[in-house]
Amino acid sequence: MLQEDEIKRIYTALADETSRNIFRHRLLYSLYGDRKEITKIVYEYSPAQELLSNSKICYYGAGVGSGWLVRYNTNVTFVIDKYKTGEIEGWPVISLDDFLKLPDCKEYVIIITVGKENVLKEITAELAKHDLRYVLAYSDLQYSQLQYFDLPELKLQNEFFVDAGALDGNTTRYLLDHFKKNHAYVFEPNPQQFSITEKNLKTYPNTELFPYGLYDRDTALCFDVRSYDASSARISENGSIQIEVRRLDNLLRDKKVTFIKMDIEGSELAALRGGEKIIREQRPKLAVSVYHKPEDIWEIPRLLLDCHPDYQLYLRHYSISYTETVLYAV
Repeated sequence: MLQEDEIKRIYTALADETSRNIFRHRLLYSLYGDRKEITKIVYEYSPAQELLSNSKICYYGAGVGSGWLVRYNTNVTFVIDKYKTGEIEGWPVISLDDFLKLPDCKEYVIIITVGKENVLKEITAELAKHDLRYVLAYSDLQYSQLQYFDLPELKLQNEFFVDAGALDGNTTRYLLDHFKKNHAYVFEPNPQQFSITEKNLKTYPNTELFPYGLYDRDTALCFDVRSYDASSARISENGSIQIEVRRLDNLLRDKKVTFIKMDIEGSELAALRGGEKIIREQRPKLAVSVYHKPEDIWEIPRLLLDCHPDYQLYLRHYSISYTETVLYAV
C-alpha cells in the first residue's frame, strides 16, 4: 500500500523540477489511469511539442504504439501503414500512396511509431523523398539504446557496468567505445538475442556475458519471446519458452559494480531485490525503466531509498506515449 509519507520521501529525493513534474504526472496516471497525465509529460518535454500542438497529425505504423497513442490524441484522423489495412482503435488505416493523393498531405506531421531501427531508416528515407514532415514517437536515444547515459550527473568514467536486458549489446558497446577501461556484465535471457549480443561484443575483451534474466531468486521461468518485437520480450506465465533467472547478488558476489542499467519489461523491481546487497554495499549509479507496471513509479524509488536514503533521483521521459520513462539514481 502506498502511503502519503512514502510519496513525500520520494518527492523530496527528486533532484530537479523536471523529475518532480514527471513523477506527479506518472503517479496520477498509475493511480487513476488518466491518459491526459501522459499527454502532459509529452507536451512538456518532447522536442516535437510545438508540432504536436499546432499541426494536423497522423501516425505511421499500425502496431501497438499507434494503438495506444490514438486513444488519447483526438486530433488524429488516420494511420499510415505499408502492410495493414482496415482500422485501428476506430481510425482508418491507409497506405502511403493513398496519403500522398490527399491535397493537404504536406500539412500533416507524421508520427512514426515503428520501433525497429532498420525499418525506421527505410520509412524516414521514403518520407524525406516526398518532402513530408515527420517526428519520431521515441527519442533517437531510445532507438540506439543510449538513453540510459543521458544524464550528465552520472559522470561516467571507468565503470563496472551491469547491462540488464542487453537485447543486442549496443548499450554496452557504446559505453566501451567511449570509455576504454570500462568492464561490463551483460545479461540477456532471450536465446536469439543472446546470440546477437555475443556476436556484437566478440571483439570487446572487457565483457562477461550471461544468458540469464535477473530476478529475486534463482529459478526457471516462462518467457514470451515476442517474435514480432524482441525488445518487448518478457517473463510471462503464457510464455512459449523457459529461461533461467538469477539473483545479481549471487552471480556478482565478489565483483565490483559501479553502474546498473535495467530495462527488463516489468521485472525491474524483482531484479533490484535480487541485487539489494550489491546496491547497499557498493552504492552503484542506476538507470532503471519505471513504466512497465503502474506501481514501478513508487516501488522502485522506494526500494532504492531504503538501500540509500541519500540517493539523488532523476526522472526523464523519452517517447510521446507512456513508455520510456527512466529513473536515475546517483
